[in-house]
Amino acid sequence: MKRFISGIAALALGLGLAVQPAAAASKFTDVTKTNQFQDEIQYLTGKKIISGFSNGTFKPKAEVTRGDAAIMIGRLKNLDGTKRPSKFKDVNKDSAASGYITSAVAKGYITGYADGTFRPNEILTRGDMAIILTRALDLRLGSMQSFSDVSDRMKASEAIYNIAGEFITGGYADGTFRPYDKVTREQFSAFLARALSPVYKQRTVNNDGFTYDMTKKYVFNVSGEELHVSYKNTSAKFGDLTYKGFFWEYKNTTTNKTQYVRYEQTKDAVYLEYPFSDANTELKLPVKVGKKWNPALSEEEFHTITGIGKTITTPYKKFTDAIEVTTETGNKKYFVKNIGQVKTVDKSGKVLSELKSIQ
Repeated sequence: MKRFISGIAALALGLGLAVQPAAAASKFTDVTKTNQFQDEIQYLTGKKIISGFSNGTFKPKAEVTRGDAAIMIGRLKNLDGTKRPSKFKDVNKDSAASGYITSAVAKGYITGYADGTFRPNEILTRGDMAIILTRALDLRLGSMQSFSDVSDRMKASEAIYNIAGEFITGGYADGTFRPYDKVTREQFSAFLARALSPVYKQRTVNNDGFTYDMTKKYVFNVSGEELHVSYKNTSAKFGDLTYKGFFWEYKNTTTNKTQYVRYEQTKDAVYLEYPFSDANTELKLPVKVGKKWNPALSEEEFHTITGIGKTITTPYKKFTDAIEVTTETGNKKYFVKNIGQVKTVDKSGKVLSELKSIQ
């Protein structure tokens, strides 16, 4: 389901980032190597965003309270956590969270209740968590994903699709988000790590998909010039709008021209998204010869899957399992699982772009 703010379109085709090393053995006695979020917990511990308890435990299965969330978001955003009186009658000035609650409320990241309380011991839900992260990270770009248990009438719906579009969550295998489930400390750690690092964002992505790996750099030959494609946290300009966030950067090293896009894969399609504008359907899923679709509502041209298991050669390597997509103009695009689009040729067979390297 599309969740975008209207605006202007951009173009796409360039990648470079520092990969986070795997976490060392856990310093917490109750976070073992079998814990699926061990790396994320250690990553955030190293950044001093989360911490354990005096007895050496982390309590990964413990539920996160609103006070806990204020502390972790406060550390993430470098807010003043000095203990002090607050405007809430249920937040004592000596509370460990009092300073962070005051600072986070002042920034608008989290709010109190009409009765003058903050309810610091109230357990956080996944929907609550989505709202807090959307506010703290200024997320506005939405997602092409859809969740069967998230309706537009929900208070948290927009926030849920914002964090989905940022690969902070992938939802559950059954197509749900479960907005009213409680959030545990290990889950919240995973969400925060994904907000900060492409390494952890990539772990939410289908490993058998057709989108680029956010931890790798791709180089293409495009009409005699070199194009670098990388996933970066950067300040990007879209018309009159400037937005800071994670984007795929396409940089022509000859002209130094740079443009920014996003990619998402749902169960129905692979999308190339133009922030604050529109999205093109790059590949319709599931893959089947003869499948036809309109890539953009503003165009009348149709694309058709014309081959599966095609053999093509690029400077990077020979592929024997490419998906061939033919446009109405006769251009052919080739997609490979676990990589994405690797080659484009025109109807005469002239190469328009091809993958040169993956780093």
